[in-house]
Amino acid sequence: MATKANPFARYQQASTTPKQRIIAGSRGEVGTGKTSFWLGAPGPIVVQTLDQGLEGVVENYVANGKEIYVAEYDLGQQVGSEYTHELAQAARDKFIADFEHAVQNARTIVWDRETDMFSMFSYAESGTTDKYGALVPKDWDKLKGSIRRLIAMAKAADVNFGVIQGMRDAWAKGKMGKTGERIPDGMEGIDALMHINLEHSRQGTTFGLKVGKARGPGGHTIQDQTFENLNFVEFAQLVFPDSNPSDWE
Repeated sequence: MATKANPFARYQQASTTPKQRIIAGSRGEVGTGKTSFWLGAPGPIVVQTLDQGLEGVVENYVANGKEIYVAEYDLGQQVGSEYTHELAQAARDKFIADFEHAVQNARTIVWDRETDMFSMFSYAESGTTDKYGALVPKDWDKLKGSIRRLIAMAKAADVNFGVIQGMRDAWAKGKMGKTGERIPDGMEGIDALMHINLEHSRQGTTFGLKVGKARGPGGHTIQDQTFENLNFVEFAQLVFPDSNPSDWE
């Protein structure tokens, strides 16, 4: 008797074995420990930064032997230079090339901050602003698709991936004025693309970490909880309860 062909051969069967890595979005106000949290992830770490904001944060990690590499971008910060459309395009292209290299070689990649990266990608795509000074990309779908492609690339690999976002004031729709709410600043929908969503806060010397959506073996246990002074290794063990601290060094 002839063997019946598998009608689902065109698809890939879903895997029930999660990869032991953290892919998370970190949002919060300035000084809430977002960068420091991610520098506690396993090295080698590649930090793609547009604000040169590691000074005063990275030193202790490097002194303790953490392998950290920084990718910076020319946005006209040299005296006598200026931020031009051409510089934004070159920075965007270098950002993408650096990311593709890091995915193949690093254990952890951090975007510090996606807020600035999205602005740079927007300017690289548009080069123009409307009468209110807002960027007007020629093709929003192309812009967002290029960023979704990078995030999907990280998911397909085995790297830890941290996407840091700043915060901004929310404006009321249909009328002028702020609502008083603070919302993530960057590309809309980043939270839906992450496995885990984290909100960082600080009260004095106490750093808070509120967990929103969380995928992983221990994810449902920690959703909607807030932890104090929790570092990356401790958090990763909550997401993967069967892991050891040495797995995250």
